[in-house]
Amino acid sequence: MTDKALGWTLRLGGIAGVILILWSIQLVLPDFYTTMWRLTVRGDLDGLTEYIASFGYAAIVISIFMLAFVNAIGIPSIPFLTVNGVIFGLWPGIVISWIGEVLGIEISFRLTRTLLRGQARKVIRQSHMLEKLDSYSCLRTVLIGRAIPYAPNVVVTAFSALSRISYRDHFIANAIGKIPAVVVEVWLGHDLLRIQEHWGRLIVLVIAVALLYGFIWWRRKHSR
Repeated sequence: MTDKALGWTLRLGGIAGVILILWSIQLVLPDFYTTMWRLTVRGDLDGLTEYIASFGYAAIVISIFMLAFVNAIGIPSIPFLTVNGVIFGLWPGIVISWIGEVLGIEISFRLTRTLLRGQARKVIRQSHMLEKLDSYSCLRTVLIGRAIPYAPNVVVTAFSALSRISYRDHFIANAIGKIPAVVVEVWLGHDLLRIQEHWGRLIVLVIAVALLYGFIWWRRKHSR
């Protein structure tokens, strides 16, 4: 078997494995996907929090799986990031969310680069989010793109899949870049859902994030 054939075999085997996992969940929990879909579409964050928390310790696995799943198929993960801080506590929720985000993005990157390069080009042409990052090396570009809170992961993934970045460099950029983004997204979501308890801290966080990213933007602008 040639290296190319072996590579395709491994990729198709991975896809088959993912399908098997999704099908197994449907067998064990027939209402899982419909409930998740209904609560997410409605924007019922309290209901989503209660449903995920109802799985007990397995809620950790459920949360990581859902974040990986939605990132892998290009759906915004904000609802799950928002509730994780409430379910698990702020810092455990950040760690769990980071794991799920990194896993899902890596899956999406590999699928896009392998199967969807044509569609990825269309996504890049329709978005100008990364135009100002063209002075960076590819690894830095991806890292900065991942570090922007609430930035659409699918756009950065499409950009990465079309670039010459290696799998290793993409993982490094993804793993490091998602740290500040996940911290901000989980923390903001946690305090917004519990705004009566944490309104003061929320204001401080918003100001701090605005100042930090504003300073980074100013430094980049004046260093050219």
